[in-house]
Amino acid sequence: MKSKKITALCCAITALTCASASAQWQFAGYDTTNPPEYGKIFNEVIDGKYTSKQKIEKLEPEAAEWKFEGYELQYPHAGYERLYLEGNIQRGITRTTSQFPQWETKFRDFMWEVSGEHRIFQRQQTKINNKYWEWDFGGNAYDESLVFVPTTRYATVTDSFEDYGIANLDMDGNYVFDINGNIYNEEKYTLYSDFNVMPRAFNVKLDEEGNPTKEIVEGDFFDSANLSVLDENNQFAVTDWDIAQYIELMKSKFVTGPSYYGENGTKDVAAMYFANKDYGWNWDWDTVINTREAQIDWTKPVYEMAEPYNYYQYLIVNGLVMDGRNDTPRIYRFTGGKATPDVEWKYAFVEADYPYNIVEYKFIRGNDGKMVQAYDENGVPEHRYPSGEFGNSYFKVTDTEVQYWIRDTKGDRMVDSISRTDSDFGNWYEGYINAAGYVTE
Repeated sequence: MKSKKITALCCAITALTCASASAQWQFAGYDTTNPPEYGKIFNEVIDGKYTSKQKIEKLEPEAAEWKFEGYELQYPHAGYERLYLEGNIQRGITRTTSQFPQWETKFRDFMWEVSGEHRIFQRQQTKINNKYWEWDFGGNAYDESLVFVPTTRYATVTDSFEDYGIANLDMDGNYVFDINGNIYNEEKYTLYSDFNVMPRAFNVKLDEEGNPTKEIVEGDFFDSANLSVLDENNQFAVTDWDIAQYIELMKSKFVTGPSYYGENGTKDVAAMYFANKDYGWNWDWDTVINTREAQIDWTKPVYEMAEPYNYYQYLIVNGLVMDGRNDTPRIYRFTGGKATPDVEWKYAFVEADYPYNIVEYKFIRGNDGKMVQAYDENGVPEHRYPSGEFGNSYFKVTDTEVQYWIRDTKGDRMVDSISRTDSDFGNWYEGYINAAGYVTE
């Protein structure tokens, strides 16, 4: 059909184009669109320019020749031959033949199933050109079944489980999903859902827009009020074991077995499942599991930066610190002890209103040993009025202002001023400061 379209196009153009005595036909290539009929395509050129006129000259059958070249490297290694036209190789045109090589073949252990009893499969190898061995892969299900076969043997493997997530967080403290059900990590969420091990989300407060915060809901198991309770022996009533039983730790399965051709003998089953979940393969039920085996630890106690300077510590779950970084909630407990950090009150300013109190800001030696300014829960600097320390006020008059100043033990500062010139002085010159008087007619 393609060749007929090419021929028709050439005929139409020829009919509409007048012959030219100076025309030349330039060979463009071979028409191979309608085998076994082949032709030569020419473009008309006049004065070195194409005229948009073409023609095709049919080749005689004997101008075409197929020459055997060898065997394909891919299974089933069929023989192939290449087309030559007028002795010219057509590099992109080959066809297979009914010839097959007499190369040596063998079956070798190729893989073992990651699920079930780990049955071993063998794959055929062919010694290409009787020189080197290559694995054979079928191009369809039938061909594959000829070169990829199960054995009656089973691989000896060991199972292990690695941390995969903590509740609704991954091991870096980022959301897999949040308390509202929004999904952030499709792979982990898919495995949780498909293997029916969906964990609970940490119960955090929502802000005014309904978005999760990092603060635990009051009365929740992880509320500091619950975790900080001490028993009659001054020990924490909620033990690390209790916390481990409450936290859902997600683990994924790894299986380690023999390596047959240099591949990694350890298989990440969860990753393999997600990559092949649409192929209908069988998978072990424990590809991803939900356990209560969390390793619980606590950060070194540090004290609050406000009175009464209670010591507190953050929860650590399998190495992940729950201190609000990334998407982690802030989970902490008070230890029952109080610190006595160094406190300094430093002069800040003197108030502008009577009786001109001097104001000092509070500085506390932080947990890192450095003095830092203290703020209350509303973000306001903690301050005080030192008893018996006041400033004194006075006016200072300049050419343009009446200024209100306060002097205290730290020096003088202007706290207010009023203009002496920004007024309505009428049509006379009283407001003209440098005038000695005025003259009228």
